[in-house]
Amino acid sequence: MNLAVQVPATSANLGPGFDVLGMALSLFATVARCPIGDSEPVSDGHPAMQAFMRAGGQGALWVDSPIPSGRGLGFSGAVRVGGVCLGLAYQAGVTEKDLPLFITQNRDDIIRIAAELEGHFDNVAASVMGGIVSASPQSTVAVPVADEVLDGIRVVAWVPFFQTSTASSRSTLPANIDRADAVFNIARSTQMVIALTTGDLELLRTSMTDRLHQDQRLDETPQCREVMNRMSELGAISSWLSGSGPTIAAFVEQSGAETMAELLSQEFPDGHAKVLSIDRLGLRSFTV
Repeated sequence: MNLAVQVPATSANLGPGFDVLGMALSLFATVARCPIGDSEPVSDGHPAMQAFMRAGGQGALWVDSPIPSGRGLGFSGAVRVGGVCLGLAYQAGVTEKDLPLFITQNRDDIIRIAAELEGHFDNVAASVMGGIVSASPQSTVAVPVADEVLDGIRVVAWVPFFQTSTASSRSTLPANIDRADAVFNIARSTQMVIALTTGDLELLRTSMTDRLHQDQRLDETPQCREVMNRMSELGAISSWLSGSGPTIAAFVEQSGAETMAELLSQEFPDGHAKVLSIDRLGLRSFTV
């Protein structure tokens, strides 16, 4: 059965929205039950295959992904979403023609199973639903992002050539937090959602700071902090550590996005910058 899906990359946390907020990006992994180009089937240890089998799938699986692994752009979450979707579709005997409707009807199960494997909901929920989401084990809600943001804003992502481990990164975070820091992040994350829904770019400039995870993680990768500071100097609306890093992402007005990406790639050659948009569709069927 030539079933295939495309799954968007994600940027999770978005500054103060630690483990809650996630955003889908216009960079896509393809997961398929048939060969993709000259690629070989993935091994049983691949996260897409593990997800496929966990959801009841049998047989071979192929993955083609420009999403870099270990960079904070949701590679493992995206391919797990694809694997879960195709595993459930295999169990249900879904045809290629019926796959789009199947995805729509089974989004909650795809998110739940993929999140069990991933360990958190924010990135897998964004990959499934598209746009920007607020996600937790209890519920997942789409943030109604204003057209001014969707159409006029781009995401510039500086992607280092080195990797970091999410598990290792989490080990640097304190087990307990101060009440003042918790209140700070609650305030900023709610203000950021308001900014996104109303298109208030001035509020978006001030609402994406964080006290729970970014400083600890940036201490481990000081060059990433330099990139974040440089983005601000170049006119970014706001910037953040994407997922657990090391990618640094920023909201940038469309007119200046390409220029910023070119400058960052030149000034910080240990990585490369790319211009992405917010993906609105999320998980979708794909014809190989």
